[in-house]
Amino acid sequence: MRAMKCTHHAHAIDLHASADAPPEWVELIPAGVFSGRDGRGPYRLDAEAVLTAFAEGGIDLPIDYEHQSLAADDKAGPVPAAGWIKALEVRDGALWGRVQWTPRAAELIAAREYRFLSPVFRHVQGRVVALAGAGLVHYPNLDLTPVANR
Repeated sequence: MRAMKCTHHAHAIDLHASADAPPEWVELIPAGVFSGRDGRGPYRLDAEAVLTAFAEGGIDLPIDYEHQSLAADDKAGPVPAAGWIKALEVRDGALWGRVQWTPRAAELIAAREYRFLSPVFRHVQGRVVALAGAGLVHYPNLDLTPVANR
């Protein structure tokens, strides 16, 4: 009689995880040549330059609400973060970021009160060379994968 070889697989289930939880990885810059809905562009991602700038910057990049941090000096009160971009990678030519969402932003995304991201980037003659962050918005300028895609 032959001995049977058994393989066991363990699966951990996070009982606190929700199907409505915001994605950990989000699309930030599309692949190829792109333009904004408002007519700005054309742009193209220089992935190597963006990844280098992020690594050299040495800090997480903010995601705010409706780009409020762009005019933070003009605000009388706090300009809260919705999340922090912790890592970047290129997938099929597009730039994606790993985000640590704040609890408030996770709630707003789960409730579909915010669905879209709008990146803030630096470019030289249309070549995207650095990412400065992003905003959770209602009206995105770029055609990106929504953060609340249900």
